[in-house]
Amino acid sequence: MRRKLILSILVITLMLSLSYLAFAKWERSREGDLEGYIRGVHFINENVGWAVGDGGTLLFTNNGGAKWEQKVIEEVKSGDLYTDLWDVYFVDEKNGWICGDLYRGTGVILYTRDGGKRWDRQNSGVPSQLYGIFFLDKNNGWAVGSNGTILFTQTSGTKWTTLTAGSASAEIGAGEPGIWDIQFLTLQKGWAVGENGTIRMTTDGGKTWVNQNSGTDSNISSVCFVNENVGWVVGEAGLILNTTDGGKTWTAQNSGLEDWLYSVSFVSEKEGIVVGEYGTVLRTSDGGKTWNLELSGKQKGGSKSAFRGVSFPKPQAAYVVGDWGIIMKYTP
Repeated sequence: MRRKLILSILVITLMLSLSYLAFAKWERSREGDLEGYIRGVHFINENVGWAVGDGGTLLFTNNGGAKWEQKVIEEVKSGDLYTDLWDVYFVDEKNGWICGDLYRGTGVILYTRDGGKRWDRQNSGVPSQLYGIFFLDKNNGWAVGSNGTILFTQTSGTKWTTLTAGSASAEIGAGEPGIWDIQFLTLQKGWAVGENGTIRMTTDGGKTWVNQNSGTDSNISSVCFVNENVGWVVGEAGLILNTTDGGKTWTAQNSGLEDWLYSVSFVSEKEGIVVGEYGTVLRTSDGGKTWNLELSGKQKGGSKSAFRGVSFPKPQAAYVVGDWGIIMKYTP
């Protein structure tokens, strides 16, 4: 009797899992009606999120993507018409930061304390383009960019300290490897990734960095850790690497693709999403042992625009952003 009960439970669990996969769907949350790319997206919950991109573009939703409002950043509008915004991060509904660059020049950081009603420019102090920004809390944050640039603040960005910095050149392969993404789990421990297979880890808040062996010289676009041991990076030529020991060893996972993968987001050790070129969206529910191709511009009816950012705030909701302002929403 007990054996039958256990078997019945296993069958029901399997059926629910298959049902979950079968009815998971992606729907268009926003049409592609903009000039340029949407490069970064961040949701603090399943309803409230921001997306940023070329030409100072800033989009906002507070209803789970049912409607996106295009915001005007006066600091950008009044000064620099060629400001491209690369990444956005909020720690709550009020406090958020955006990073980017002027036209092939000065690194730009913008800060809001009122949920985006007003944005103030902060002094990055570097000539480098800034590609990624991450805050652990309202005060402590990091920004990264071209030629190995890593910045740190303990004051919400009123003062940024240069941990490492390069020149104004932004060409891939020129100078120090560019750093494209960064994440911290504590005030001391974090990872930064970038060009030429770069994965760096710090245990002192970024004062010193140790290179980890990625086993590749392909460019790495994005990093996501769910705890101090388990994390993923993605990048060029379909690259997906996974670690279960904090980056001491990195193991390749099979994406089944040769296209550039731009962003990765995991909501648990099992569930994650990766996006990339040709409208690519990959999803896993087993920690990356298998990756399922859910959207692709190479499939009939798929978007051929690249998806450049993903935010996966809850198992019930995920958002991907891409070229010309296209935004897709995932619902199980």
